[in-house]
Amino acid sequence: MKKLFPLFALVLMLFLTSCQTLVVSQQKPLKDNSFDLYQKYTIQTQDAKIVSMKVLKIDDTKIYGKTRKGESVEIEKSNIRQVKKLDILASVGIAVAAIAAVIFVPI
Repeated sequence: MKKLFPLFALVLMLFLTSCQTLVVSQQKPLKDNSFDLYQKYTIQTQDAKIVSMKVLKIDDTKIYGKTRKGESVEIEKSNIRQVKKLDILASVGIAVAAIAAVIFVPI
């Protein structure tokens, strides 16, 4: 049982990190409707700085938000390299479907 715990912890960490959906990247450019207000996003800027924040306001040039610590953040839209959105529900659904397929589909 002790041998399975590190494996279980590793699988859990991989699952939680895979819960992020790519919203903006080099292949998916930033659009006006890319962000939903009051949702949490992880934004990577052109200088490789990563900011996790809740988006509060969007205008033509900037995105305004707050971090978990309560700090106000302003990011230029032209400075955004990549945006990821945490989407646990979709990942759980995919995992349940995969497990159900393994259980119910005969090999």
